[in-house]
Amino acid sequence: MKFSSALFAIFATFIASVSSHSSMSFPPTRSHPLNKNAADIDFDCILAPLNGGSGCAPKKFPCGGYPQDKKIVTTFKAGEVISDKQKDQARHNGGLCEFSLSYDGGKTYTVIATYKKTCPDIFFDGWKVKIPENAPSCDSPGNCIFSWSWINAVGNREFYQNCADIKLEGNATEPLPIIDITRANLPPLFNKIVTPEGDDL
Repeated sequence: MKFSSALFAIFATFIASVSSHSSMSFPPTRSHPLNKNAADIDFDCILAPLNGGSGCAPKKFPCGGYPQDKKIVTTFKAGEVISDKQKDQARHNGGLCEFSLSYDGGKTYTVIATYKKTCPDIFFDGWKVKIPENAPSCDSPGNCIFSWSWINAVGNREFYQNCADIKLEGNATEPLPIIDITRANLPPLFNKIVTPEGDDL
């Protein structure tokens, strides 16, 4: 697989000058306007949190309830390091970002990278996410998911999540340990409310 450094493009739209929303655009996420293989496209609310708001109804967990892609084109290898510089993200003074893998369509997760304060942050130089060396292979459409989730530090308590359908090439035979994502700020589904520490900008 050809390695690409432009992997995590998180982009934002600013609504009513104060409410910034964000979404992962690579790997191509379900129903994203930039995803040529999406089963359907959500032009209006793909950037909105699962809580809804700004004219968008609440979405389902996991993955906003969006359908799996018609075709899966992104393949990651165990041990691969993914990195990118970010240019245009939602602010909310950063917050808690978690990158994770799921082998069962979003029922369980293994967090593989966590960023506090700086994610998503236009002033931060980029994040590195490593696919675990012991990640087993996965080639089951709809079950193999790369997930990005974010809880903002400032503003309304919001929970964002995007899911990308991927393939994984690994050598391990044992499953990854379950390291659950932070499930919060999504009442009544998740009663826990989290206010991450933000940056000073």
